[in-house]
Amino acid sequence: MNLYQVISLDMFQTLVNIEGRRNHIWRPILQQDFSEARALELGQALLTHYFAQAAAIRDAGSFCTSQEIYRKGFEKVFQEHLLSFDCHEAVDILFAEHRLSGLYADTVPFLQKISEVYQICIVSDTDTLMLPDFYKEYPIKLFTSEDYGSYKNDGRNRMFTEVIAYYGVQPEEILHIGDSASDVLGAARAGIRSCWINRTGSSWKHTVQPDYTVSNLEELYPILEPGAPAEPA
Repeated sequence: MNLYQVISLDMFQTLVNIEGRRNHIWRPILQQDFSEARALELGQALLTHYFAQAAAIRDAGSFCTSQEIYRKGFEKVFQEHLLSFDCHEAVDILFAEHRLSGLYADTVPFLQKISEVYQICIVSDTDTLMLPDFYKEYPIKLFTSEDYGSYKNDGRNRMFTEVIAYYGVQPEEILHIGDSASDVLGAARAGIRSCWINRTGSSWKHTVQPDYTVSNLEELYPILEPGAPAEPA
């Protein structure tokens, strides 16, 4: 008997790797001033602004689309680094490059294997327009922040509540897999079991612990085998 009925998946840095698109994002923005070091610096600055804004919006019980948060982030980065580039065009480039993100080597085999046994969904704190569309090749239900006006780790917990309601199962019959704290904390708050996929060898810095930790999707196979124990060994 399978311990789980539904496998819920994050998208970016879980199934696809956006890191490979960084230079493609910043090259048309920086033009003759482009360098990989500069792209890394500005990319990190943009993410810092993005996460700070998203956290403030979430803590205030509000909501903004990823498009709007990134637009404001680009605006701040461009001001700080004295860059003259249209913020809306920068967001268009960013979204287009996110859609071109490459799949990790373990993604397709994993999806092919689990789609034979489990119901699968993707739960992503993004706008639908950001997402690569490979998931349409599988029987996957999509839940995005844009669609539900909520984030995975906000106080309302609507994202995961919607997943539970859609499938009509008990929360503990769902396993959510993702690379961020929001994936683990939001799932845990909803009573959903969580798996932190730690592809970069990072340290976990939160009191609430993931039920499982793996470094790649292949390490999930023993967990998902029929008869696997409910608790990690």
